[in-house]
Amino acid sequence: MDLDSIADELYGLPPEEFTAARTAAEKQARSGGDRDLAKQIHALAKPTTVAWLANQLVRKHPDEIGPLLELGSALREATAALSGEDLRKLSAQQHRVIQALIQQARSIGRAAGHQLTDATAQGLETTLRAALADGDLADELAAGRLTSALEHVGFGATPEGGVHTPPKPREPAPAKPKSSHSKERDEQRRAAERERAAKELAEAQSEADEAIAAREAARRRLDEATAAVSDLDSTVRRLKEELDRAATQHASAEREAGKARSALDHAERVARQARDRLERAKR
Repeated sequence: MDLDSIADELYGLPPEEFTAARTAAEKQARSGGDRDLAKQIHALAKPTTVAWLANQLVRKHPDEIGPLLELGSALREATAALSGEDLRKLSAQQHRVIQALIQQARSIGRAAGHQLTDATAQGLETTLRAALADGDLADELAAGRLTSALEHVGFGATPEGGVHTPPKPREPAPAKPKSSHSKERDEQRRAAERERAAKELAEAQSEADEAIAAREAARRRLDEATAAVSDLDSTVRRLKEELDRAATQHASAEREAGKARSALDHAERVARQARDRLERAKR
């Protein structure tokens, strides 16, 4: 029994089973005389729901997490090279990949009895985007042992809520005088980059607007479905009441029919007796 195998097992469990399993593993290590391992097991933090879902995606959908991590590497290279065309293509691709993974997480959560709230979905998206932006966090995600959401903070990334100190910038080398043509080319390049950035921002805003519209449409459908359920509940209650009344009336009619049959039997007996007396009187 070693820490890596124990951690792999623990972080694959549902959150509600983590603490009991960690305690059992710690006790087993202590009973085996390995106090250092027991302390290390005790120090393993229980994952948040976001971290648990991210770990489950890594474990259950490696074929989809792999392309995400490769996409992150390509995005970082395109960013470093200031390649606007590549960034546009990769940005659109990252949106599709992340949304597909979030849908997979919804299915995982439902199967384990956990509904994916908007806040959890946002935290998972932030974690996946952090892994795209930072290679170190991509490695942490790929390990499948996250304990909390990840957040990219610009000059690197840290676990959510962590403290990060950006590296000190290097002293720039003395700039050489530029010719007017060189300055003009630089200005044109910067203008083109600003134009590409503005276009990318507009595309991102459009995607955000579409997502908000889809969310509002889903909310309206939910409201309509809830109202329909309420109406059907009222109809079911009314029909049940009518059925109860009909059953009561049926039982009453059955009793009256029984009484009528008894009266008929009695009348037939009296009639037969009267006929018999009449026949005897005739004879």
